[in-house]
Amino acid sequence: MDQETLAAWKAMQDGFASLSGLSLLSFDPQRTLVWAPSQDNPICAAVQCTDVGERHCQAHCGKAVAMAVETAKPAFLKCEANLHVFTVPIMVEGKVTLILQGGKRFIAEEERIPTERLTDRTNLPEETFVALAKDQAPVDNARVLAAARYVEQAARSLFESRHTRATIGLKLSSLLTLFSLVADLQQESDNEIFCSTVLNSIGVLFDVNTVGFLDVDGTNEALRLSQAFGYQKELLQGYRASAREGLLNKVLAERRHLRTEETREILKMRLPATVHSVDLFPLVVPDARVEGLILILDSTLKPDDVQILEAFCAQTSLVLHNRLLQHRLQEAAKRDSAMSRIAQELGSTLDTDQLFDLILERLVSLVDAEKGSLMLLDEQEGSLAVKAVRGLNMKLLESVRVAPHQGISGKVLATGASLLVSDLETDERVAQKQRPRYRTKSFISLPLKLNHRTIGVLNVSDKISGEVFSVEDLERLSAVAMYASVVIERGTYYRKAEELKQLSTMDPLTQLANRRYFEERLLEEVQRAKRHESPLSLVMLDLDDFKKINDQYGHPAGDEALRITARIIRQTIRTIDVACRYGGEEFAIILPQTGKPGAAVIAERICAEFRKLDLPVQQADRWLKVTGSLGVAGFPEDAESPEGLIQQADIALYSAKLHGKDQVVVFERH
Repeated sequence: MDQETLAAWKAMQDGFASLSGLSLLSFDPQRTLVWAPSQDNPICAAVQCTDVGERHCQAHCGKAVAMAVETAKPAFLKCEANLHVFTVPIMVEGKVTLILQGGKRFIAEEERIPTERLTDRTNLPEETFVALAKDQAPVDNARVLAAARYVEQAARSLFESRHTRATIGLKLSSLLTLFSLVADLQQESDNEIFCSTVLNSIGVLFDVNTVGFLDVDGTNEALRLSQAFGYQKELLQGYRASAREGLLNKVLAERRHLRTEETREILKMRLPATVHSVDLFPLVVPDARVEGLILILDSTLKPDDVQILEAFCAQTSLVLHNRLLQHRLQEAAKRDSAMSRIAQELGSTLDTDQLFDLILERLVSLVDAEKGSLMLLDEQEGSLAVKAVRGLNMKLLESVRVAPHQGISGKVLATGASLLVSDLETDERVAQKQRPRYRTKSFISLPLKLNHRTIGVLNVSDKISGEVFSVEDLERLSAVAMYASVVIERGTYYRKAEELKQLSTMDPLTQLANRRYFEERLLEEVQRAKRHESPLSLVMLDLDDFKKINDQYGHPAGDEALRITARIIRQTIRTIDVACRYGGEEFAIILPQTGKPGAAVIAERICAEFRKLDLPVQQADRWLKVTGSLGVAGFPEDAESPEGLIQQADIALYSAKLHGKDQVVVFERH
């Protein structure tokens, strides 16, 4: 090994050690130290000052060097001083040329605490170990492993090549730049700057024609360009391709660098025919998922360039993974906050129509969508009905019914499985033409479930940004949809309960409150009037000669007379007044905060309305006059109890009957 190459390696060794903050040593095949250690750990120097410590160092680190020479395989160990060490053999033409040993750092906080075994085995006083260890913060194990990969690639590239001094210097500069770059990327929070830095560095250091950063969409169905750098970056603007075929599918499956110069493969990737070669480097995160691809066009990469790029991509993937974890934590916090706000809003709403609109509005906004629909299952019909829409015309959809397996929503209803679609025209699960009213081809269709039972379907489409919906969007919707399903069911039960309550308190013929409700409400109003010392009046109305109408013209005519009476009362009284069918042809009207003079005015209006109308009698081909007699009583001057008030209003009513009917009589004490 010539001195010039060794000198170049010494510079590289010092540079790596300085940038990484890790120790680095070089041994020749005879296990002799080639250069003084770079960034040597002071704990190692202290241990080696004693014979016992020196022997233990030879038993561990020295043995690792010997094994690397014999087996030509890297080794990783933790020595008696709790320091983590890597040993990597550098092979040139099938032989071990150099052995690199480095790391020598703690990776856990507890490793900085001395133990009795450590003191006995190394002969290093406990206070000395503590003093030397206190300023050595633990490093991430992934950083140590990444450093091992880097120095192995760098040394192999250096010793295998026969390039000129300028080429060696360039490689050294590139490697140091990339290693330093990864450290800087860990601090970068802006995604655009992150991608731009990665691409610019690759473009400049490796002199590539064009390089792009491809994102894998949330469904793993497609890849889209995030950013591009180079001479042909305009070719990649708006680039998007299916991840389910060709070289893109293969690199996602095999998770390794792939290259093609075949025109057919390049066209399959939806790249123009002017592109002659493609290199793909996957960014594989620790759980073996591919989060993105580095795409290089029309460039010649040497084997050592490929190896360095692979190592760089591996390290970049770790940074990317940490960014994704941070992003997911932020998203989870946002989702929890959004769920809390939505839960508060939905929990205070019982009106179902308002509830449906509110649920849809919040869920559509949660994923930044423009359009959406909320469909609920009509259990009697067995089909979905549209209950709320956003960005669509409700009048066009309110009569639509969707059966199970019919269309996209029907399929989700039948299967109970969500659909996250990036492109509805190419996705085999739906495969249909895009409709003009939708701006994009991506959508989410989500079942609303309660106790494993599907009660409806939520659809959202057209992201405001124009991007496809992601797995994170589906997760956010799913989390909130579970609570929304509970709220919808509660609102439905409330509506049914209100309907049943209304049925139990309503007269079916006149649609006025029945006698039961009247008696409960009159008691409440009397108690309220007592508390607030406010007036209260009661009007009792009885149709004149009603038995004659039934006997002469039949019960249908009598029923129609009752319905007309109810209509006249509703049109005449105020919103605060309560109208009821007291029984037979008799009606009662409660007038809160109204004295007898005001009640008499309202009663006279009702009487006057009767005089304007005629009752059609079909059998006799004629019109029949219908009139009513009304009695008015007031609280507290006439009575101080509900029973007394009814009695006095009845007395006034019968007085109206005795004095010729078709009139109003106000109760007066004699």
